[in-house]
Amino acid sequence: MKTIKVAAASIRNLIGQPDRSIGDMERWIRVVKEKDAELILFPELNVSGYVPAPIAHLIAETIPGPSTEKIIELAHRHDMTICYGLIEKEAGRYYCTHVVVNGFGLIGKQRKIHVPAQEKPFWEAGDSIGSFDIGKAKIGITICRDSFFDEMTRSLYFKGAEIVLMPFGYYNVPRSQYLKETIHGMSLIKASWTNGFYAMVCNSAEGREPSEWEPTGRRFPGWAGIISPWGRVIAFIDDQGNSESCVIEELTSDELEDRRRHENFLAKELRPELYQFQ
Repeated sequence: MKTIKVAAASIRNLIGQPDRSIGDMERWIRVVKEKDAELILFPELNVSGYVPAPIAHLIAETIPGPSTEKIIELAHRHDMTICYGLIEKEAGRYYCTHVVVNGFGLIGKQRKIHVPAQEKPFWEAGDSIGSFDIGKAKIGITICRDSFFDEMTRSLYFKGAEIVLMPFGYYNVPRSQYLKETIHGMSLIKASWTNGFYAMVCNSAEGREPSEWEPTGRRFPGWAGIISPWGRVIAFIDDQGNSESCVIEELTSDELEDRRRHENFLAKELRPELYQFQ
């Protein structure tokens, strides 16, 4: 891993308005580029919209596809690696997918592996876990619920991930409470510490008015943050409210190497011959 400046952005989540969503992305990309960021993470399904409802199949896209091509152009224009989410369609099947691109094209994609009950009628689980070399670092992606599975984050450690991107789409706990007062938030800190990787996290922001697909509307928490390989919270948006937000930090190999070389680094003590999953 080489020193890299990264950004995690919490932005609004629109249903089926990809061009507006891509415009929101560019607005934040301009902000972070002024501070020399090289990698930016956006929330789960930020391009198509997080909407576990029948409309999901109508707004799904192929990868590559129209939005991916536009975001590749965006990455080229700003010399940025961009990670974003959309509902993917392939051969009549649908997935919650996060995509990695730079100005040269598609680097890779990760489908959500662990799909909760409310989403299963609208997209299915992926069947592979990957890591991606972006030049200065090797990254992995855990989409929302995936981030809570030790098996998933440990798999990314074994696949060489140095930075794990954790995009969320919906979990409406106030951002002032998330890391400190919920088991979900604390589990992200534990995953970073246990596996010795940096974690970049973000969720959607603001809210949506009631609609045919959401009779009561939807409110998003609007948090973003970065956690060190030692489980140290480097940055986290935890003030009141749920407006759009962003964190920008420089990550170096020093803390990662310090954690992984420590004599009591947990991964050194693994006993796979004793573990059983069936």
